[in-house]
Amino acid sequence: SLEVIANGAYITGANGIFFGPDGLLYVASVVGSDLTVIDPETSEIVKRYTAADGVFGPDDVAFASDGAFYWISILPGEVAGFSTDGARIVAAQLSPGSNPITFSDDDRLFVSQCFLGTNVYELAPAGVEAPRLIADDLGPGCGLNGMDWGPDDRLYGPRWFHGEVGSLDVDTGERRVEATGFTTPAASKFDSEDILHVLDTGTGELIRMEADGSKTVLATLTPGLDNFAFDAADTAYISSYTDGFIKRVNADGSLTELQPGGMAHPAGLAVIEDTVWVADISAIRGYDR
Repeated sequence: SLEVIANGAYITGANGIFFGPDGLLYVASVVGSDLTVIDPETSEIVKRYTAADGVFGPDDVAFASDGAFYWISILPGEVAGFSTDGARIVAAQLSPGSNPITFSDDDRLFVSQCFLGTNVYELAPAGVEAPRLIADDLGPGCGLNGMDWGPDDRLYGPRWFHGEVGSLDVDTGERRVEATGFTTPAASKFDSEDILHVLDTGTGELIRMEADGSKTVLATLTPGLDNFAFDAADTAYISSYTDGFIKRVNADGSLTELQPGGMAHPAGLAVIEDTVWVADISAIRGYDR
């Protein structure tokens, strides 16, 4: 007979997330090779985009102002999307390592490489022009990770291996350091009041950068976080690439779990006494058998 002793997460490792104009939360999953759409009010999964729809290993997702949305596939390096009428668009075919994606306020499209490259590009959303290289010297190991367009018309993003958040003038390539002192910054985003927030995956903290340069920790989760997004009310939602959970940060700093974490891609097993150990891509998990 068979007995289930553990279940996995519904999302197989949650990576980049973004709120669509429909108020739903779009979640990219590299390992799951899909885009999951969640109703933040009910926590219900309302749709999944998979390989059958032309979605392959997405690491991040972003919306243009007209409602078209794009994702970036880290291993094949493809940047693709769906137009408002549902047609699939390929903006660019880059090399492996293409990771974060974001739009400017006037719908210019920017992507960067992280972990398998260091380049930062501007792309034509319709794919009618060749990618324009903005920077190729932000390494080693990563250009920018979870990016956002700043209120000063600069491209902001964390430098994973440098413990800092930087910004770029996308037309001149000029760059500057915006914030330092992080363990492993994974994503940086602005709320509706143009306040910079940083997700530190090394400490599990969501941090608000104050005007005087100080840091306020808004929430502390487990390390292994990937990205975050603000809804229309500036409530933050956070994803975990390690566990696959999606959590909402409430006004009092408490957390509400929209999607539970758990095994993402279980592989090798070892049984030691009463514990079953599972190799799980980004974790080793032990279950009481």
